[in-house]
Amino acid sequence: MKKGRILVVDDEIELCIILDKLFSKRGYDVRMAHSVTEAIALMEKEEFDLVLSDYVMPNGSGYDVAMFLNTLEKRPKIGLITGWGKLIGDNEKEKMKVSFVIRKPFDFSELIKQVNVTLNQN
Repeated sequence: MKKGRILVVDDEIELCIILDKLFSKRGYDVRMAHSVTEAIALMEKEEFDLVLSDYVMPNGSGYDVAMFLNTLEKRPKIGLITGWGKLIGDNEKEKMKVSFVIRKPFDFSELIKQVNVTLNQN
């Protein structure tokens, strides 16, 4: 039985593959998008429980992803993965309705813990 649906949005394909394996192995249904445009197209067709998005990407940002999520009737939670964590202020996090921000490089066990807590899984 699947724990939940996660969309991983990152322009680093290798990281997407690693996160797909990491969370799939733990019972999550994982989809990947390598750009904001690709992520939005998936979110228009499918529902997710959590979106894990890189904050800085070449053709868009985690901010763009979060603001699109705010337009959805059934809005998934969002976690941002970024090397720019200190630049995301509390007001911006509140506006984006971000559940958590995790800084690169990150410990996989910390990310798993954040996802489980956010989705109320143990």
